[in-house]
Amino acid sequence: MEIIFYVLAALMILSACGVVFLKKPVHSALSLLFNMVLTAILYLAYLKAPFVAVVQVIVYMGAVVVFVLFVIMLVDLANGGFVEVIRVPRFFAAFVVAFVLLIQFLFLAGFIRGDIPIVSDYIHGDKLAELIFTKYALPFEVVSILIFSAVVGAVAMAKKKL
Repeated sequence: MEIIFYVLAALMILSACGVVFLKKPVHSALSLLFNMVLTAILYLAYLKAPFVAVVQVIVYMGAVVVFVLFVIMLVDLANGGFVEVIRVPRFFAAFVVAFVLLIQFLFLAGFIRGDIPIVSDYIHGDKLAELIFTKYALPFEVVSILIFSAVVGAVAMAKKKL
């Protein structure tokens, strides 16, 4: 059973690298979709959380990936609709990534303690909904505003071409 976890983890890392390093945005979106499928399998097989796995499939695979593909097609990256300009020096970006990875490692190793809810307590839908809409209501709303602003930005970028 442990070997299956490591195989899933390796495939998830490969698909995450595919999201970042693939040249065509549609291929990156498909790699993201594959990563989300693997995450749903991990939720189902190891956490014994069918509700979270179904939410992963419906919300992320069904909505977010379709949204990403919609933005890719709306912006029309194939015809030069977007030019990437690197404004942050690569050394600074590498430092920030290394710092975040160090904090995550220290947290997982137990050197940093935090108030993390135990996942097994919130596997059922009613407890999960209570947690999201009470303790984590503000982050939930911030994410919804972020997604809405991304839609408005994509439409504004597409409108300039019309």
